Amino acid sequence: MKVGNSVRKAIDDWEAKEYESAMLHACNAIDGTAKKAYPNADVGNKKRFTDFLRGNYAILGPMGLPQIDIVRQRFHVPIGGKATTADGIPDLADVIYGVHRCTHGHGDELPEGFELMPDAAGPAGYTRVRFDPGAVRLSDRIIFALIAVAVLSPHNRDQHVPAGYHLTFGSAAIRLEINEWWGRSADFGEVLALDPSISVNIDFSKVLDEWAAKTSS
Repeated sequence: MKVGNSVRKAIDDWEAKEYESAMLHACNAIDGTAKKAYPNADVGNKKRFTDFLRGNYAILGPMGLPQIDIVRQRFHVPIGGKATTADGIPDLADVIYGVHRCTHGHGDELPEGFELMPDAAGPAGYTRVRFDPGAVRLSDRIIFALIAVAVLSPHNRDQHVPAGYHLTFGSAAIRLEINEWWGRSADFGEVLALDPSISVNIDFSKVLDEWAAKTSS
């Protein structure tokens, strides 16, 4: 399937409140784009997918988890396999691939506690993330963050969606017409500058120790 079709289907399913299906199509758009980015790479799909996302954290973070430094952020949750980070602790790319992409791609049910929270419908600038022992719930804005990574990739300059399909960014709900933004990752910094924000890393080491102590008592 063409990346443009995956983007369109993701948005259509999100509008129908079919969030898991929308996430699947958004992940398919990343899969298709990553294959273009690494056409001759002798690596598995997992590494190609996660490496491509990490190479686009400057887009994925502000669009999907604003104000969180996703380069440093780690998620102490099961992902159905080994993490692909250097420190062996899952980051956002690992969570998206191991939990969302693989679960939906295999037709399985999403593990409890990982359901997306509906924020993208508004208000603008409101994004949640919930951490529980062994699980993390992301905002449904992550769907549009994945779409943005695919749309802005130079490898997709030739893609197209019907007129009117768009993305929004930031507290000002800056509107980005998708057909005007295919392949323009180099220009996205100008959009970020219109709604700058700080990014923080949330350290859960103390909280995890407290959880472990309560569980063992």
